[in-house]
Amino acid sequence: MFWLLPPLALVFSSPGNTASQDSSKPLTVNGVLGEAVTLSLKPPVPTGIQSTTWLHDGNSIAFILPKAAPDSHFFVTDPERKDRLQLAENYSLRLSNLTAADAGHYCAQMTIQTSREFSCYTLQVFRRLRNIQTASHTWLSETGTCEIHLTCFVENSKDTFVRWQVVGNTSVNEANLTISWDSRNSGEQEFTCIAENPVSNISLSVSTQRLCEAETIRNIDYVSVSPGNTVYAHVTHPNRQTSSPTLVKSSDFSTIYSTVHQSKESKPISSRTTALNNVI
Repeated sequence: MFWLLPPLALVFSSPGNTASQDSSKPLTVNGVLGEAVTLSLKPPVPTGIQSTTWLHDGNSIAFILPKAAPDSHFFVTDPERKDRLQLAENYSLRLSNLTAADAGHYCAQMTIQTSREFSCYTLQVFRRLRNIQTASHTWLSETGTCEIHLTCFVENSKDTFVRWQVVGNTSVNEANLTISWDSRNSGEQEFTCIAENPVSNISLSVSTQRLCEAETIRNIDYVSVSPGNTVYAHVTHPNRQTSSPTLVKSSDFSTIYSTVHQSKESKPISSRTTALNNVI
C-alpha cells in the first residue's frame, strides 16, 4: 500500500528536426545541439525562381542562383557558418553542428520574376538529455511504514519536463515524489523518473524495497548472547531520517561489546576459627 501526492498538470511539446513552410507565419523547428537540421521548402517548389536568399534574424547567410553554373549557384554569405551550411534538395538549407547561437528566426526569400515568396521558421536548439539521477530521503514512521521522498534531476535541465511514472501507469508531473510504503501490505514496487525535452527523453527506476530495506534493518532492536560470554547490545535510532545513498554501513549502528570474565582459579576459604587463630 502506498500514497502519493496529487499530480500537477504540465504541457509538453513533441520533438522534430525537419520542417517546411510556405507562408510568412513562422513554423517552429527543434534542433539538437551538435547535430544537423534541414529547413525544407514545402513542395511543390515554385517554378521560375530566379534567386533565393536565406536570412537568419534578418541577416543574409546564404544566396542561391538556380540558373547559374553548378559550382557558382550557392554562396554562403555568413563567414562564421561557411563550413556548416549546405544546399539541400529543392533549395532547402541544411545547417550542421548546431550551436546555441544558431537558434532564432530563419526565412527563405524567393524571387519569382516580379514577386517574392517567403518560407519562415523559428529554430530552437536543445541538448540531448544525459545523466539522469535520483536522490532519496527515507525514514521509518511510528506505525511501521517506510516514508520515502524522491527527487529526480538531470544535467542541463532547462526546458526539461520531469515526471514520475508510478504503479498503474499513473503519472506525477513533477520532479519530487513522496510516498508511504508498507511492506506488510504491498510487494516490491518500482517508480520510474522520466525526463523529456523536445528532442530526447531518458528514464531511471528505483525500488521501494531496496530503499526501505536498510531503513528497516537500521531500526530493529535486538540483543543476542554468543558463546564466550560476550554480550552484543545494539542501540538503535527510531524515526531516524536518512538520505540517499541508503546503504547499510557498520557505522550506522552504535554497538557496545561487554565481555564477562569468569575466573577458573579456586581459592580455599578459611573458616572463622582459623582466622581468629591467626590474630595475635
